[in-house]
Amino acid sequence: MTHNHKSLYLVLFSLTLVIGQTLIAQPSDRPPRGGGLDRDGLRKQLLERFDKNKDGELDDDEREAARESFGRGNRPEGSPRAQGRPPQQPSRAGRSSRGGRGGRGGRAQRISVVPKFDKDGDGILNKAERTEAREFVLEQRGGGDRNERPQRPDGDRRGRPQRPDNDRGGRPAPSNRETQKPERDFSKAERLSPSNQKASKKSLYDEGILRTLFIMTKDDEWKEEMEAFYRTDVAVPADLIVDGKLYKDIGLKYRGNSSYFSVSPDLKRSINLYLDHKDQKQKLLGYKTLNLLNGNSDPTFMREVIYSHVARNYIPAFKGNFVKVVINGESWGIYSHIQQYNKDFLEDNFKTRGGVRWKIGAGGGGSGTLKYPGDKKENFGGFQQRTENADDAWKELRQFTKLLDETPIDELDKKLHGRLDVDGALWSLALECVFQDEGYFTRGSDYNLYLDPDGRFHLLQHDGNEVMSIPGGPGMPSGLRGPELEPFYNADNEDRPLMYKMFQVPHLKARYRHHLKTITEEWISWDKIGPVVNQYAALIREEVKKDVRKHSSYEAFEKGLVESISDGRRTKLGLKPFSIGRREFLLNHPDINIPSPKIASLTKVDEAKSTESIRIVATTTGNTKAETVILWHADGFNESYTPVTMHDDGKHGDGKAGDGEFGGDIPSQLAGKKVRYYVEARSGGKEMTSDFYPARAESAPLTFRVKAAKASDSMLRINEVVAENKSVAKDQQGDFDDYIEIVNTSGSKIDLSGKFLTDDTKNPRKWKFPKGTHIEAGEHLIIWADENGNAEGGLHANFKLDKAGETIQLIDSDSDGNLILDEIKFAKLETDQAFRRIPDSKGKPSLGNPSPGKKN
Repeated sequence: MTHNHKSLYLVLFSLTLVIGQTLIAQPSDRPPRGGGLDRDGLRKQLLERFDKNKDGELDDDEREAARESFGRGNRPEGSPRAQGRPPQQPSRAGRSSRGGRGGRGGRAQRISVVPKFDKDGDGILNKAERTEAREFVLEQRGGGDRNERPQRPDGDRRGRPQRPDNDRGGRPAPSNRETQKPERDFSKAERLSPSNQKASKKSLYDEGILRTLFIMTKDDEWKEEMEAFYRTDVAVPADLIVDGKLYKDIGLKYRGNSSYFSVSPDLKRSINLYLDHKDQKQKLLGYKTLNLLNGNSDPTFMREVIYSHVARNYIPAFKGNFVKVVINGESWGIYSHIQQYNKDFLEDNFKTRGGVRWKIGAGGGGSGTLKYPGDKKENFGGFQQRTENADDAWKELRQFTKLLDETPIDELDKKLHGRLDVDGALWSLALECVFQDEGYFTRGSDYNLYLDPDGRFHLLQHDGNEVMSIPGGPGMPSGLRGPELEPFYNADNEDRPLMYKMFQVPHLKARYRHHLKTITEEWISWDKIGPVVNQYAALIREEVKKDVRKHSSYEAFEKGLVESISDGRRTKLGLKPFSIGRREFLLNHPDINIPSPKIASLTKVDEAKSTESIRIVATTTGNTKAETVILWHADGFNESYTPVTMHDDGKHGDGKAGDGEFGGDIPSQLAGKKVRYYVEARSGGKEMTSDFYPARAESAPLTFRVKAAKASDSMLRINEVVAENKSVAKDQQGDFDDYIEIVNTSGSKIDLSGKFLTDDTKNPRKWKFPKGTHIEAGEHLIIWADENGNAEGGLHANFKLDKAGETIQLIDSDSDGNLILDEIKFAKLETDQAFRRIPDSKGKPSLGNPSPGKKN
């Protein structure tokens, strides 16, 4: 055998070992994919991929390239890849870590308590009711923690040394096992009162402010009650003072999973604050629920805030900042403050409080992976519904998962766009990959799902407390040593159907690749993230230093910003090393660093008229030719985008045929619409690549407003307005309301159905005349401007007039192009004063006496 043949077989042998380990790692009841190992076939693939000089052998450089490719997980076709989750390991006591009644498994079970013990029917439990309920919960859970080791006030158990500063979940490093850290001295906690604080006028989630939340519990047993009522429907009552304002009768609950179970009650645990616990209308600066996170496993406290900060550039994501918490006058230090996934979040991001929300928790048992589980409601138990009064919403999940399961790949894109925010889902997956998050991309769980009122699903983030480090746990890649999570990890995993299916559609895979690269180029560098980290550190550094209830040392906080820390068992990547290493890994990865077309410029439109289509021209450049160019446009905030194929034929305003300029038209749009648009350029070839302009596509498109054009002639006139009617005329309900009078100057009846009145030129279709509304020839018709559009009798617009002055427009119907039929602009009007046309219906408007329903 020649030297080169020996070397080739050494490479094959190395690959065989890797594959063999993969097969061993698979569950015993799962057969390996594709049967046995075809060495001849693998040898052929190796030569095809790495024999660059085509001499039939692999030289030293070619062999090294092959080894590096295998190290990145790029196996030849036919070589199996480990899938699934390892079987659950028993705990040290020999029982399942989630089983049993008395231990963690008991407390993990959610219990409904309020309906059973709320004797006065007010929806909450008073002290006596809580005392009785607490005994019930402890009995249900087997008497509390009797089967577990008792916890010491300093966070340790039975004299064992404390866990390392950077890892709450593992054993201490061997060198530290004999070293006992001193117990916490909680008497050194800072004492504060609300009178010490200055009020702030900034928003609740302003990242430049550190607010203090003063919590006053109702009695001294608040910690014991919160411990007992963990994962029940009982909140512990308290009062809250923020910015000098008192919020009475809020509710407190412990939240989280590992941030609860791995932490002593005397150290900080994650907490939910419910402002509406007793008063349903009570909010803090516009929000009902506060989500305070204890920074468990993150000595910097920053990871989730950074992740939210970046994610909001691309998807609907949580707001986040930091707060300081004081309980009964004693400081409990810094908490990450991350927006709650509730209706307030929907209103901020989707401009609605409707729709259905689900949380898919970590380790959802496979039932939340979006793989079609069956036709029964119980098959969808992994989807924890967070919206009340939507009992049939699971049927939407059934329909969607079935669509993913049964739709052929060549039909998937078209069908998905009607049911899924595809671009948003790809951004979400790219974010998880770039930041090495433990979510759908890796676990197939630990994410949020939202069904909007229009029937489209949105893949959303759940948390980011473990981003920018080395992920671990179920579904995560084993052996990961740094910021090297593969960009297409799980792409061939049928248990992740959203990726498995979408990545088989060439242009969707290319879109994901582009989005991943865009996030990396825009954010993953210390030059970009470093200033954000420094801003946060300057804000919280002194508070972290004096916090006696934090989980990690101040030294770990400072080190975690700029360097990685290891306890000999696990490594926690520093924020700076992660940023530098992740950027280098992704931008040089062979699956990402692929040439693509470039869009150099695009027509930018400021405004358009409702009667005209809009011509858009895109100029493409670069060595990779754009084979297909698509103009995407939408006419609403949360609408699905419509594609228009652009042409390079010299007939669409695109210069000469074949010159790289592409032209296409956005059809005429309704007046008042804010149109969003962007362009996608796709390459040809075996591996499609794409470019987008703007680079953020649907997350930050170009926009323009459609204005109503003026009609050349109209028989309808706005004849009179009164903006402060105190005694002129009453409506059918007996109220003196503002009014607008229009007159028909033609000789025949005119149908007003579908026409509009507005007092906002940016919203010309504000109030629509009801179907069947007519105005006779010469008739003077009154429309009451009283914001009472549902009133019976008469015509009532959904707006009032501003006596300080404004513009009123009469707009034609959608089918007739939303032309401005007439408009009238008035300045300040006094009480019972009219702005009317003299002579009637023809003259220039002027101030005078009102004459509603009659000639002026």
